[in-house]
Amino acid sequence: MLIPLYTHPTDGSWSEVVRVHASHPLVPIIAVINPSNGPGGSQNPEYLTGVRNLQNAGVTTLGYVYTNYGERSKSSVESEVSAYKRWYSVNGIMIDEMSNTQGFESYYSALNGHVKSLGMTHTVGNPGTVVPASFIGTLDCLVIYENSGLTPISELQRYRGHAAPKSAYISYGVPTLDTAFERASAAYVRWLYITDASLPNPYDTLPSYFSAEVATLDNGTSTTASGEPRNPDRILKHHWRNQRLAELEPRASRRRRFVSTG
Repeated sequence: MLIPLYTHPTDGSWSEVVRVHASHPLVPIIAVINPSNGPGGSQNPEYLTGVRNLQNAGVTTLGYVYTNYGERSKSSVESEVSAYKRWYSVNGIMIDEMSNTQGFESYYSALNGHVKSLGMTHTVGNPGTVVPASFIGTLDCLVIYENSGLTPISELQRYRGHAAPKSAYISYGVPTLDTAFERASAAYVRWLYITDASLPNPYDTLPSYFSAEVATLDNGTSTTASGEPRNPDRILKHHWRNQRLAELEPRASRRRRFVSTG
């Protein structure tokens, strides 16, 4: 599961993630943190403690950065990546506002290389929509759907022909958890996240059915330390982003970002 955990570490949502993961330890969980639309200007002791608590509970923790669809300078983004590593020792980075326009592949491949050069092991990119095949492999995982409601299964099947399909989807504004859909969709993505929270910020709280959502994925299949499923037919799920959110326009033109509410 991929959780945009855009709340403050003292919020009960952080301890709830730890509690639910303890009940379902075989379900991998990634939590994306976002102190200030990025790492902020200095280390926050409460975030440091919160990250350590998550990691000690077995939750993989990523830091949030945005690229403004490739328009931010690579050096600015790399500086924030380095700050996350230096201040919070996160496991990796979630790269938001990712471009899906051909020509930006090397930009994201370079960011992936920078993250890995610092000893972090996970990168997730969020274009929020489908991408050309040339983007597959630029980052470890790509969010190919982020929108209101459940995505058609056909959209999740697009990349099945690739050797290591590592995609994810995020669905918000889903009032009732459809466990049958969740199980079916998990066959086609690496991570997923479904929430009943809605605009203007669907990531300032956990889903009301969070525990059931994790439990639905708990089929007794363990994973390796790197997060790879031991059973390759069983692929799991996730979610993220922050507080400021504009209307949902086509991804190429929209400028939206959710920031921590702490």
